[in-house]
Amino acid sequence: AFFGGNSSRGPRQRSRRGQDALIRVQIDLSTAVFGGTRDLTVDTAVRCDACHATGCAPGTEPATCPMCKGRGEIQQVQRSFLGQVMTTRQCPTCRGYGEVIPDPCRKCAGEGRVRARRDVTVKIPAGVASGMRIRLAGQGEVGPGGGPAGNLYVEIQELPHEVFVREGDHLHCTVRVPMVDAA
Repeated sequence: AFFGGNSSRGPRQRSRRGQDALIRVQIDLSTAVFGGTRDLTVDTAVRCDACHATGCAPGTEPATCPMCKGRGEIQQVQRSFLGQVMTTRQCPTCRGYGEVIPDPCRKCAGEGRVRARRDVTVKIPAGVASGMRIRLAGQGEVGPGGGPAGNLYVEIQELPHEVFVREGDHLHCTVRVPMVDAA
């Protein structure tokens, strides 16, 4: 605003992208070498089915904020020895959204999302190793206000095998033979 820029940003969007989630999966050597599928149960935020992610109780709608009149910010003018100084800050009533929810949803408390367990099937490609991550796009946490979901990352942890030891793409094993057979 000091340098002639437009200081009016407008209200923030209520819906934002959700966070990414991480889950660790232990697999055996056979699955790491040949690949496979795994069914996982994840506990993440999902869209609230009671309010359809609006945050409002059924039959109600968000109302325009009475303090900022829907702008999402308020301006204050203060007098100083330099003249008048205008400051703009986020509206404390609506937290910058420009609208308030007079009757929030009872299931999600106006958030638009709830915690729930759901099943996800992950395809494990052949040749994975410990520490690798598989990205499942759009399977993470649903964002506030029904925003798009983040990603779900599946981190692979390979269990030790009783015979083989893996070093990169190579399998090693120790075989003990008697002296007579070695000769």
